[in-house]
Amino acid sequence: MEKYEKYKAGVETRGHFKSAVRSAGNENRRWHGTRRTCAIGDNAQAQLCTAPGCSLCSIIKTSFDVTLTGKRTGWGRFGSGIYTSSTSSKSNDYSANTGITSSLKAVLLNKVVVGKGCKETNNKTSLTAPPPGFDSVLGETGGVLNYDELIVYTNDAIRPSYLVMYEP
Repeated sequence: MEKYEKYKAGVETRGHFKSAVRSAGNENRRWHGTRRTCAIGDNAQAQLCTAPGCSLCSIIKTSFDVTLTGKRTGWGRFGSGIYTSSTSSKSNDYSANTGITSSLKAVLLNKVVVGKGCKETNNKTSLTAPPPGFDSVLGETGGVLNYDELIVYTNDAIRPSYLVMYEP
């Protein structure tokens, strides 16, 4: 959390979001769906696995890693970043059980430093960072999107807060 808090403080210093009656760094909560290859969350199983393909346990243990983005989907509408949404059903689309049989799916609710977001409605697949002067990209509905997306390009801008298990 130390790196996250330091990043948030730096974004707040540049953007002065608290003076505009927002949270420090314009921090928001956003959903993220990912792959689960273990039984965490099933039948009160709380032990994180060590399987290299279990993205869920890896994120819970060490947080997000922007270098691993797009491994499952093969692309990113707004480039190589960490994708979240305020719409849980959007994140459900990316939640997957691989190699396990379970009636449950998993998504993460995360703290995300939005800072100053650059609004986009069309694909920008070559992005590796937000445009100059911005801290994140806000994919808005309309154009090519049916649901909103918030993309950050640094590991320090996001931390998982809650694991939510549910029956789809």
